[in-house]
Amino acid sequence: MDYISLTKRYTVYAAILMTIFVILAFTTPYKSIFLGLLLGSMISISNLWSTYFQVKRIGESVEIGRAKFSLGTLFRFGLVLGAVYIAIRYPDKFHLISVVIGVMLTYIIILVNSLFQLKRL
Repeated sequence: MDYISLTKRYTVYAAILMTIFVILAFTTPYKSIFLGLLLGSMISISNLWSTYFQVKRIGESVEIGRAKFSLGTLFRFGLVLGAVYIAIRYPDKFHLISVVIGVMLTYIIILVNSLFQLKRL
């Protein structure tokens, strides 16, 4: 499969989970945990799309034979640091461990999806 269809599929899965996090944040007493998961998930999706565009840009630069400089990794690292800073700054609103787990959401989705793909083989 190409990168765009996988990225779109992972985004849909993450959007479904983020919708569940919003619903649970406002219907359970664990608001800070689910808001932390939501914040981390938003950063995770941003990092997924940033990685997609960086891979696309590198592929295009290989085709034309020119190297392109990118700050993609630095940008993604900065987003994660920003989310952690927000969680530390507002601990009553965002649970820090939940934010970290939310940041790993797309990696968890990729792992689970890969396991299901293995079952099909």
